[in-house]
Amino acid sequence: SARSYLCSLRPSMSLFRAKEWWSASVGEADEVITAAVGNFDNEPEPALLKLATGSLSGKLRVYRPRQRGYSLEDLLLEAALELPVLQLAAGRLTADSSKLTLAVLHPRALSVYRLVGSGGGSDDGPSYHALECIFSHALERPSYNLLVGTASGSGDFACVQSMDGLLTLLEKERAQPPCQLSKFLLPGPLTYCANTDALLTFNSQLEVDCYRRAHFAPSPASTHPRLQVDWSVPVGEHVTALLVARLSRGMAASQVDIVVVAERLLLYIKENGSIRNQKRLDYSACCAAAHSVDGSSQQRLVVGGRTGAVMVYSDMELLWAARLPGPPATLGVHRFGQQPGLLLSLLYDGTTTLSYLGTTPPPPGAVGAAESKQLNYEAMDAEHRRLLGVIREASTTRPEPAGGISLRAEVPLRCDERGSGEGAEELPALTVRLMAAHSGVAPADDVSMVASCAPPLFLAADHIVLPPLIAGDPPAAVPLVFRARPDELPVDLSATVVVNYSAGGELRCASCELRLPLRLVADPVEPLKTSGFRLTIETNRPPLPLGALFEDMVVDAASAAAEGAALSIVYGCGLDATVLASKKERGRYRVCSSRFEGLWLLTDELVRRLRAHGEGEAGASDGGFAVWYEDSLPLREYFEAIDDHLASRRALVDAKAELEQRARQLRAVEKRLLVRLKDRVPAPIASLEALLEGSHHQLLELAHRAEEHQAQLRFHAARVSAGTRLLLLLLRLKFRLGDEEERLLEAHLSPLTSFSEEASDGWEERTAAALTHLLHHGLKKRGTGAEPSASPSQGAQAPLAMPADAAKVKKSITLVCDRLNKGSRPGKGGAQAAAPGSWEPPGKEAG
Repeated sequence: SARSYLCSLRPSMSLFRAKEWWSASVGEADEVITAAVGNFDNEPEPALLKLATGSLSGKLRVYRPRQRGYSLEDLLLEAALELPVLQLAAGRLTADSSKLTLAVLHPRALSVYRLVGSGGGSDDGPSYHALECIFSHALERPSYNLLVGTASGSGDFACVQSMDGLLTLLEKERAQPPCQLSKFLLPGPLTYCANTDALLTFNSQLEVDCYRRAHFAPSPASTHPRLQVDWSVPVGEHVTALLVARLSRGMAASQVDIVVVAERLLLYIKENGSIRNQKRLDYSACCAAAHSVDGSSQQRLVVGGRTGAVMVYSDMELLWAARLPGPPATLGVHRFGQQPGLLLSLLYDGTTTLSYLGTTPPPPGAVGAAESKQLNYEAMDAEHRRLLGVIREASTTRPEPAGGISLRAEVPLRCDERGSGEGAEELPALTVRLMAAHSGVAPADDVSMVASCAPPLFLAADHIVLPPLIAGDPPAAVPLVFRARPDELPVDLSATVVVNYSAGGELRCASCELRLPLRLVADPVEPLKTSGFRLTIETNRPPLPLGALFEDMVVDAASAAAEGAALSIVYGCGLDATVLASKKERGRYRVCSSRFEGLWLLTDELVRRLRAHGEGEAGASDGGFAVWYEDSLPLREYFEAIDDHLASRRALVDAKAELEQRARQLRAVEKRLLVRLKDRVPAPIASLEALLEGSHHQLLELAHRAEEHQAQLRFHAARVSAGTRLLLLLLRLKFRLGDEEERLLEAHLSPLTSFSEEASDGWEERTAAALTHLLHHGLKKRGTGAEPSASPSQGAQAPLAMPADAAKVKKSITLVCDRLNKGSRPGKGGAQAAAPGSWEPPGKEAG
């Protein structure tokens, strides 16, 4: 990628290197970071500037560099905002306009924060800081960049440019109606000129456009009025930086330069759009910043190159050149601590550095090495032709090779003998033999096999590297050992095996789906009398002996085959389930369990085995074997599981919030103790050690409580998953859904409830949104006609958030079941199935 290319570039061979004064790692190498400088906590004079950094992972850090070298006290705040941070800016954006605030741009929102310090008592300021959100404005379109400007007479304002060229102005916590840029294709840099009260940007026609802020007025004829360009200046290159500064010599006190830094061009534009000066650059620029000089109204320009070079200009004259450890993403010149003129640089490898322009020479032999290399144009032309041939060959559509690796799984019906070891060796194990055979012409090299399964199932080794496979050799037998944890409810017995390999220089893959036996997660017991939850499955065949259906689960094969009336199992977590066969001619099977979630796995196994037995029979006069469900759907029990799952999610969020508060308290006490210990004349501790010990004990207790809530959430997530799978099975049996209809319904009512601590949305809100879409588009009422077109206001939807209750998702599920009962079927056509009650199971007697 372009970012990796920038990180790998060798710094330019300047004569001098920038000397590091302070540095900190603020992000990962694959993140684009942003920074802002200001007195964010509004510390009284003499105040020290703070450095705020943000990254795409949502981490916001605030530093206070005071002296040479990084120390732990420099980090004032580290917060996780849960949304990517695109840009930071400092400005007075509140209604009173008296306090400096920090503006944070997210993909769909602009939030303004105040840095609040508390726990004072030392010369270094407050003991700890916290972020206080003043206001947050939801954006209509995905954002690109942010501008904070100061207008004469009206104070600071914020302007957000979206990915499709929509400008949104916010002033004194109020947002104006958005306006659309003219001549727009892709977003570009954005700056503000206070002298003319105009916004300047760069368009895709390689021009700099000027828009007057007075033209930002709502229009009754259009929702997003299109702005008129005041003037345009063609540049002819892509612009990397656009700023307003006083750089030219001999200007009046009221004049400024509009500085355009392109890839190979430095351009100064007057306020009326005419060109004042320009200069060709012999390097590729990537960022720029202007800074003031003490005792002078003229400013200087600092330009960063893609090879790590830093150039300092006075007007168009190059004053100094130095090099950084890598190419910078952002540059700035500020005063930190008591040291003025420090160069702030944010590198692409995630490092923030404060440096000064030193005179340490580079290593011997490095000066001029890059400039002395002669270009070989013949070699470049040959390389160009070779790459064109590679691209042409890769873009040509070729048929898929016939040969390849084929996989076949041998799944035993019974588990292995239990070992005598400790830990996982004591759990029941099942060894599956996977046979891999190759039939291609070229041998299969770099063969890697990966297997996966759903909890509580796990593999002893899920990644296996195989030797090269050659056509004609015997198949390679790979043993896969599956085990099941006894503390969780099993909901899925399927497993997937994927093999990646290369054959003839091409990367290929093969996959295999297999289903593990029920004996791995459940043990047969003597028939139990369960009076909890039950449901009835009906068929058009006489009831089969359960001993013939569950040969691998019966305790005594002879007696079970003789009676075949009842079969009981107990899962590893202690939950029981029982299946009873009717003694009459009509084939009915009743599944019972002490808990609602215990019905799923045995019911699914029963239906699978009945269908497999029915498909193996010869054709019958009644139209073939059929399985159906006639009773009412168990929605009440299913909704109780959803309520418990949502309550456990809320309990976990509250526990984490309290844990974070106690962690901040512990950190504040630790800082207070460190300050006391560093004093030359130590002051009395004043029971701080007791407060430290108490805070530590509270932190441990809250951590254990959070772990308990996580375990409860996993338990209720398994309950909801089992209930969802059972409901989908009953809907298919009750309304005779086809395979494609069942797949569409499962895509919207997903049984995958696994939670992630980093995810901002959960199963309830995702399912409610998906089912709402299904009801509006794929499961409409009968006779409603074509799908309604989406209105423009539907494009800006609020982000999903944890609901206060599960009423919305329960209502959506109820509406889906009602639509299915009335004859609608999921699909492109909406209500395309038969009328309600128009089908009867084959072989079912009337009445």
